[in-house]
Amino acid sequence: MREPVPLRDIVIEARELFREYGYEGASMRNLARRVGLRPQSLYTRFSSKEALVSEVLALTLEETLQDLPDPARNWRAAWRTLIGRIEKTLESRNRCVGLHLAYGMMSITPDAQEAVRAFFNSVREAMIRILRAGKIASPAAIAVDTLAQLEGATLWIATEGDSRPLKRAVRRALQLADPVRGHGKKSGPSS
Repeated sequence: MREPVPLRDIVIEARELFREYGYEGASMRNLARRVGLRPQSLYTRFSSKEALVSEVLALTLEETLQDLPDPARNWRAAWRTLIGRIEKTLESRNRCVGLHLAYGMMSITPDAQEAVRAFFNSVREAMIRILRAGKIASPAAIAVDTLAQLEGATLWIATEGDSRPLKRAVRRALQLADPVRGHGKKSGPSS
């Protein structure tokens, strides 16, 4: 008798399919094949491809935000950690699964659309919390701009194989936590 495929493994593989093919190009049949299940067995776990979107984005959000340093104690470390995780994911995977899914969402997939919106709102809110802890002016605007620059840089990675725009966006984002050049206070490392 075969061992059951853990749900997390299915979600991880679904994420890779969405990254590779987008929402429209990914299929439940292909996912079932990749994880070694019959399609009908996959459908007993996930009723549709749309149902997988929220699971994929929840896993991605968990990996991005889990165990960040406490911004109240060290907002700079929290900011650097978060930006570093985003950079690592975007650079190693050549695209953001959330952004890739956002382009594939249509009015016929409202649950998936809402999952994508919630994903980006959660990342933005985490950024805002960190920037507020650092007493950075206009934290909401800076969070949105930073997220847009990081995500937008994946266009150049995907189309040109050029990660330099991502590196520049990361450098700009990290300057916020630089006590000398950034917008932060010029005090010790725990401010």
